[in-house]
Amino acid sequence: MDPRRARALPVPAETQADARMFMLGGDTIRALKVIVDATGYDLRQARDIVYALIYDVEVPILQAP
Repeated sequence: MDPRRARALPVPAETQADARMFMLGGDTIRALKVIVDATGYDLRQARDIVYALIYDVEVPILQAP
C-alpha cells in the first residue's frame, strides 16, 4: 500500500466523499467497492486511494466528460 500513488489516480469528488465516509466508519471493503465501481481501477489502486483519503494525501478529482 502506498497512498502517494493515488496522486496519479483521478476519482470523482462524490466517490471520494463516499469512500472517505466508509473508511471513517471502519468499512474498508465498502470503500474499496465504491472506488472500483466508479473508476474501474484494480484493488491495489483502490486500496491506495482509500488510504490516501484517510491520510489526507490529495487525490485528483476526475472531471466529467
